[in-house]
Amino acid sequence: MAISYNLRITDRVQTANRVLADGEEAVDYIEAVVCVLTATEDGFTARTDPWVSLSDPSTVDRADFVAFADMSSLPDKINTQLQAWGNDAERRQQLADQIASQKVASVEKTATWAA
Repeated sequence: MAISYNLRITDRVQTANRVLADGEEAVDYIEAVVCVLTATEDGFTARTDPWVSLSDPSTVDRADFVAFADMSSLPDKINTQLQAWGNDAERRQQLADQIASQKVASVEKTATWAA
């Protein structure tokens, strides 16, 4: 069976006032979002759930900026960055390696002779 991956973009965000590429200040610029990437195969699961950093504000133009308070949904640009993070081959391989380790790990059992 092949490993299946699931990316969940949470509602946990880090914001700060930052200066954009044009020198203007952006209020509540989203710097990072917590994402949960889960891999499953044959009943084994591995996951990672870090803060995923977004574009450096000094590379973002005012036209591409949406204030956090004005967002009703995740902007396409941010979604694209987070999806790319979740599809990263090296990251997925790390989770696959964790599953492979689980499959050959020692298992604790209780002996029938224990009192």
